[in-house]
Amino acid sequence: MTNSDMTGTKSHMTKTHTLSSVRVEIQKIDYLPPMPSIAQEILIASNDETSDMDDIAKIIKKDPALTAKIIGMANSAFFGFSRNISTLEQAIINVLGLDLVKGFSLSIAMSSVFDPEKCTNFDLKRYWASAFITAELASGFTNHIGSKQIMDPNQLYLYGLLHNIGILVLANRFPNIMSELFLTATVDREKRLIEYEKETIDFNHHDAGAWLGHKWKLPYEITDVIEHHHNLDYQERNSNLVILIGYCSRISRQWLLNTNYDPMQEIEIIKLLNLNTGSLKDYLDKSYGKLESIKNLVDEIAS
Repeated sequence: MTNSDMTGTKSHMTKTHTLSSVRVEIQKIDYLPPMPSIAQEILIASNDETSDMDDIAKIIKKDPALTAKIIGMANSAFFGFSRNISTLEQAIINVLGLDLVKGFSLSIAMSSVFDPEKCTNFDLKRYWASAFITAELASGFTNHIGSKQIMDPNQLYLYGLLHNIGILVLANRFPNIMSELFLTATVDREKRLIEYEKETIDFNHHDAGAWLGHKWKLPYEITDVIEHHHNLDYQERNSNLVILIGYCSRISRQWLLNTNYDPMQEIEIIKLLNLNTGSLKDYLDKSYGKLESIKNLVDEIAS
């Protein structure tokens, strides 16, 4: 056997060992951090028609750090409010609105139970930038979609914020393996992280996120988005909103990484959502102008 053969065999054995060991670890996972109580309370209150702003504010105020983040976001240049915001109520009434605050609070609270910092090459700011760009694009698309299906922009915002939460699950649970994958993914940016995951660990962040959604008993719409948003053949429940979030996620990736992806070439998606190509191009050009302000907003979340 030549040296090259031995090297190839060793590489194959290492990859096989990695695959089998990760599968074993995944099969062992019978524990996830419980959903934060703040998130549980917000979800319950959101489904209670008698709940109002005061009820939501009381829940959020139980977590001073979360309250500070929401107020900080309201004061960011992204929202362009001229006066200083010093209370949660002012943030809700004057700047963000109750639905947006609920979405922000849920996504921040749910994400807070994971510790991706131990995953050396994980970029938390890019994670949140992708989440916010996807959320912004998706909620704004409601004015451009000709589909008969009515989509709630506030719900789409929440779905956009949470669509990649599975990345946090894997970065927290397998920090060393995922750190290597994040590093490898910087070499060829045309190849998505999920492709590297499938090749290396035979498991991906869509699976991990959906698994989390089921464990936490999240609304099925959220879990569907998390699990299927890049499945171009998905035709089951909530298919239009799932496909829309995936489309916006791919656009956000192109903006952040400057890849060769062209959203105008996704002809089937554009037809499916009944989008006018002229207004779509104008909308994307206008939205791209918000990129720097979104990156600045992310500083409030990732700090």
